[in-house]
Amino acid sequence: GPVSSNLTCISTGSPATIVTWMRDGQQLSLGDTYIPIQTVTDRRLSTYNNILVIKAASSDIFGHTYSCTVINAFGTVSKALVAYTPPTVTISPHETPTAGDSFSLTCTVTLAAGDYIVGDSGSPVQWKGPDGASIKSTLQVMTNTYISTLEFNPVRTTHGGEYICQATSTAGTIMDAANIIIQIPPPTLTMSRDPDASTTLRHGDSLTLTCTIQLDEAVDSDVVVTGRLQGQAGMSSNVVARSGNVYEIVLYIPSLRATPSETCICTADVGPGPGVEFIQSSELQTNSLNIIVELSVDISVSYTPPPGFTPGPNEYRAASGPVR
Repeated sequence: GPVSSNLTCISTGSPATIVTWMRDGQQLSLGDTYIPIQTVTDRRLSTYNNILVIKAASSDIFGHTYSCTVINAFGTVSKALVAYTPPTVTISPHETPTAGDSFSLTCTVTLAAGDYIVGDSGSPVQWKGPDGASIKSTLQVMTNTYISTLEFNPVRTTHGGEYICQATSTAGTIMDAANIIIQIPPPTLTMSRDPDASTTLRHGDSLTLTCTIQLDEAVDSDVVVTGRLQGQAGMSSNVVARSGNVYEIVLYIPSLRATPSETCICTADVGPGPGVEFIQSSELQTNSLNIIVELSVDISVSYTPPPGFTPGPNEYRAASGPVR
């Protein structure tokens, strides 16, 4: 497919210079394929940057001889130019790190022999984050190779999105992009009851169940926590944020019914908030609490002795009291 390459010719002269471009001895027809750009770099010395942007197939750019001819009232000067193969820019790795982990992105820029980086010498390799803002990175320079690294320590859910690495050489501007999806670590669920487990629950008593959802500290507020807590035919799905990354679901049961055993289950899920599609949901988490409700019944038993029988003081008595 089409690629882009830049040829740069610097000229100095007053009055302003007129620039023509040649390829293999033939003057180029300027337009969509060959785009001339002239900028002033020093008005006092009348110095100009003359750039020819070529957008064509590689075979139509490389392997040809180009020249820049500069003309003004005092003469004509020509200079031969070389169209270098554009640099390669590669981001690695393309992974889904988990919030809370350490993670790095590396951008490797490789230049053709004789080519060199142009532009900001302090930041020859430029990064842009999901918000489009520039990001600082560490840089390692070797022969014809630049290695730029972004460090995330730790990764947070707000770090998800598209990262772009860009480099500009005399042959053109090349970039690569990586879409980083942040995996949310599963939440921790704990269950509690009021009254607590030391209290025997009886038929008709009230009970408050609380499910606490604890998120990893690297999970930011751009997520949505949902869940439900159910038991004894009651259910609550109102998740309330308490403090930091702690959430609660509360279920109040006003009147317990007697059962041998009742399992109350809490289920929670953490997923992306509106417009935060790059965050993957954590796996559905569940926790349960076993609730035993005892039944107390008062039973009174009366006894009529046979005729002529006179019981002693311990022969019989009316029985009453709780039977469990």
